[in-house]
Amino acid sequence: MNPSIDLEAAKAAFLASGGSIIVLDGFQYVPHRPHRDIEQVRAVQPKPISQKAQKRQEQLAELRKLAKTMTYAEAMEHTGLAQTTLYRAAMEGCFCFRPDPKRGRGEKNRAYADPEADKALAAKITQLRDAGLNRHEAKTKLGISDRKFCRVIHLFGVDYPKVEGKRCDGPV
Repeated sequence: MNPSIDLEAAKAAFLASGGSIIVLDGFQYVPHRPHRDIEQVRAVQPKPISQKAQKRQEQLAELRKLAKTMTYAEAMEHTGLAQTTLYRAAMEGCFCFRPDPKRGRGEKNRAYADPEADKALAAKITQLRDAGLNRHEAKTKLGISDRKFCRVIHLFGVDYPKVEGKRCDGPV
């Protein structure tokens, strides 16, 4: 039937049996607690540096001075520390040692070969080919690598036959 009529009838029966109606409070808004970063933060007293950390800082300062004038090898000889220790110290202290002048600078400045020596080598390779040696025997007799052998024969246009069944001519 009608829900409001049913509700009124249920309410009247409840009150007639001795019950009482209590009105409860509804929802009330409670603001969130303020964030910690909004609250005023007190300055924290810095902890004193431990003796071990102080020694490490002194060692880094000493190595930083050495790095301005020395390479890793010279610093290893001077301090007696291993290269990995010096490298870790350089990474931690944000400094670097001088580069070793004896060490190569990569592909840019490398002189691969002497042209006169290569010309003489090409002549020797031609003689060995005419003598009937295969590529492997020629490389072994001359004491050169496969890469150098292939580079020279390509550079000077030496026609050196390959063994049957080989897929490529090797690196150049």
